[in-house]
Amino acid sequence: MKKLLIILFFLLVCLAPNQAQQKYWIYLKDKIDDPSCQKNYISGKISALIIDSLECYGVSPIVKSNWLNAISSQLNEKQISEIHELGFVSRIQKLNQNLRVTSTNLSNENLSKALGQIKADTLIMLGLTGKDVKIGIIDAGFLRADSDSYLKEIIENGQIKGYRNYIEPDITDPYGGNNSINDHHGTSVFRAIAGTMNNNYIGLANGAQYYLARTDQSDKEYRGEEDYWVAALEWMYDQGVRLINSSLGYSDGFDNPKENYEPHDIDGNSSAITKAVNIAVKEKGMTIVLSAGNDGNNKFEVISIPADAEDAITVGATGINHWGKQGYSSIGPEPLASIKPEVACYATDGTSFSAPIITGLIACMMEYNPSLTNDQIKELLNKSSHLYPFSNNYLGFGVPNAEKIMALMKDPSLHFGNSKEVEVHSKNSYIITLPKNDNIMAFHKKNKTIVLEQEKLKWKDNAVTVNRILNAAYTTVATEDHVWEIHWVD
Repeated sequence: MKKLLIILFFLLVCLAPNQAQQKYWIYLKDKIDDPSCQKNYISGKISALIIDSLECYGVSPIVKSNWLNAISSQLNEKQISEIHELGFVSRIQKLNQNLRVTSTNLSNENLSKALGQIKADTLIMLGLTGKDVKIGIIDAGFLRADSDSYLKEIIENGQIKGYRNYIEPDITDPYGGNNSINDHHGTSVFRAIAGTMNNNYIGLANGAQYYLARTDQSDKEYRGEEDYWVAALEWMYDQGVRLINSSLGYSDGFDNPKENYEPHDIDGNSSAITKAVNIAVKEKGMTIVLSAGNDGNNKFEVISIPADAEDAITVGATGINHWGKQGYSSIGPEPLASIKPEVACYATDGTSFSAPIITGLIACMMEYNPSLTNDQIKELLNKSSHLYPFSNNYLGFGVPNAEKIMALMKDPSLHFGNSKEVEVHSKNSYIITLPKNDNIMAFHKKNKTIVLEQEKLKWKDNAVTVNRILNAAYTTVATEDHVWEIHWVD
């Protein structure tokens, strides 16, 4: 009995560190202290010497990010204390661990309406399909995508060029799974980017090549997939992918409330995953399209991480009869240096399905002009959108127009002349004369970009009356084709 108790004691001692382990990023210095091993690890690969040194402390790398110059690993308190003193370790940071999908359901009818809203028929008539553009989709799962009638032809044509499952690395079949709640989410996103059947389009990029990555564990709501997302991004870059769609994001709602983000964390530079997105765009020449998130009606309210990345193209969601922000669509935080989202389009099922519409649009733009940079793509999207040049933190520049984009690609100097600025002095209302229109939205703003309230306006007698609300310094009034910026001057 005494011998058994001793064995149990040693087992508990050995297991205790593992039970206390959590996932961390180990950030490395650009150069290590050993003069014989001077090396810039950001421009190269993480040295095997560093991996060997860490393993001496029982630290096994999970993901090695050359872009972030960091390694993720499960660490206990003793290991954190020990390796923090190593000359090549810059800092150790708890890993942000949960990417949640930003919707669950999908309506083909709504996707078709979204294509109509952005005037996608212009691209279809030109025969643009994103041909030969490499698109990466980082998502939760692609369950039964091979039997989806809108994707079957793409898959049978061999247009899926690569797949990685970071949750279950031994599984190489992209289309299998256990049918848990989000294992089909990537399939729905894929359909929104590329779905086509018998000339019935619900996505635009049916001619593209695809690289798929599963980085989300759908049956868990805990922080555990950020490093996998970064690994998928770097893998896709190595495959020559230049355009990526992801409808995963961090906010709140984790099983452990202590792991929730706070709105002040959405600052455009703090999270590892946001840094990776900015590196992908600025240094690697990629274009990253991200859903804004679905917290607009919740206490959290603001966009998810990594949609706060300045260089990403973040997409919100609008209505269809009135082009205002869908209630659930997350907004850009007021302190953020850049306007988020950049653009928006119709979706009732979550911003997961507005972002892929824009991804398909961008793929067609890339096919038409393969030399387009991310900055040029952003500029074309913005200039074609219905609120341009008066962006806000609800919809960015609004709904892009494919017809205008194609015109701008042929002649970048074009000005569409559909915007007007007015100053209203010592009055609290303004009348705009315009033809009959049932889609008139007002965005009342505390300054040039931050919305206080949006309002549906009613047309009557060839005009619409705009009433100033409390604390509004500006009001943007927009139809599908025209936009007015009212500056209320006291």
